[in-house]
Amino acid sequence: MGRNKIKTIIALLKYGWTVRRKNWWYRFPFIPIPPKNWLLWRFETAWGIDSMNPKWDDFPPIKHIIRDIWKFGKWLNHMNHR
Repeated sequence: MGRNKIKTIIALLKYGWTVRRKNWWYRFPFIPIPPKNWLLWRFETAWGIDSMNPKWDDFPPIKHIIRDIWKFGKWLNHMNHR
């Protein structure tokens, strides 16, 4: 794996850690994931999905979601090294 890919993965992990749910170890599932409302808001701002009434049909294909997350990680990495 190239250095840039590793840096992008690290940038995404750091970002994920900063937006994790508070006191995540007390509530199931016991993994550090962002709050549901925050995720729904991000879906709305990224792909125009209604955060109050999300439907599976409104989501883009998983390939596009992964591509967008990867681009965001590259942007984070670029911004951290300015």
